[in-house]
Parts: sequence; C-alpha cells; structure tokens
Amino acid sequence: MAKILLVEDDVNLREIYSARFAAESYQVITASDGEEALATAVREKPDLIVLDVMMPKISGFDVLDILRSTPETKTTKVIMMTALSQDSDRQRGEALGANKYLIKSQVTLEDVVNAVKSQLGGTAATPATTPAAPAAAPTAVTAAPSLSATPEAPVITPAAAPAPVAPTPAPTAAPQPAEPSAQ
Repeated sequence: MAKILLVEDDVNLREIYSARFAAESYQVITASDGEEALATAVREKPDLIVLDVMMPKISGFDVLDILRSTPETKTTKVIMMTALSQDSDRQRGEALGANKYLIKSQVTLEDVVNAVKSQLGGTAATPATTPAAPAAAPTAVTAAPSLSATPEAPVITPAAAPAPVAPTPAPTAAPQPAEPSAQ
C-alpha cells in the first residue's frame, strides 16, 4: 500500500483529501504546516507528498527545497497543490523539483486523485471486497471542491443527491419473557 503525506493547513481540505485518498486504499498521513511536514517526511518516508505552498511556519517552496536536499527524501515524489497560479510560481516549483504542479482552482478532487495515481504508477491497493454503500451518509463528500476567489478558502459544492430509497422496515423481534426478579 502506497503511503501519501498530505500537507495542507486548511482543515477541511485536509479531511476531504485524506478521506478520498483513503478510499483509494492509500495510507494517508497528514501535516498542517511546513515544519511538521519536514519532520513527518523524514520519519515516515512516504511514497508521495501532496504539498500546499502557502502554509504557516515554512512555505511549501522552502519545504520542497529542503526535501530535495535531504538524503532521506530527495527522491520522494512531490505534487505541489496551491492557489498560486502565476507562471513564475509554477516555474519555481518545477525548478525546485516538484513532480507535478496543480492549481487548486483549476482541478477537481478526481484530478488530484488521478495525478497521485499517475505519479505512483497506479500503486493504490485494491480492496479485497468492495464495501457496501452506507444507508445514509449526509456528511460524505462526493463533490470536488470549488474554490472561491479568496485563495486557500474552499467552498464545497454538494453533488446531486441520490434518488430517495424507501426505508426497509426493521425486523420485529418476538417479545422476550421477563426474567423473574430477585426479591
């Protein structure tokens, strides 16, 4: 099972991407800032890092620069995922050694998953059995995030609701005889 380090300071995006990568049978570890990302990368040795750029403590560009100069992580695949869309930002990421540079406002959740699969050579483990869909999952995220004009501030748009399913009545149990009370 391939291991992904997801480095994202936005809690909502971190949870959405973590859940989606886990659904693809990747082992997911997370970090919320650049400093934590570096420590986690050296300790966990992930197969791939999905790296935000604008983060607290150490920027994603600086994290990538340090990763590429650290023996334990210099060959780790890195996908930069950012709101920075200028050509100069992309060129900087590529010059520092990013394997892929994705602009959040221009990709869907599935685009990111496909980029991960592409970088890992399709190494997500296939589950032995396909789990049944939950009866009701109102909090499940099935839509790709769409970003507002404010960088790094996602707005999640819900997917079309599935057709309603008639509830199945719960089986009724035969009444159980009461146990004699101890008096």
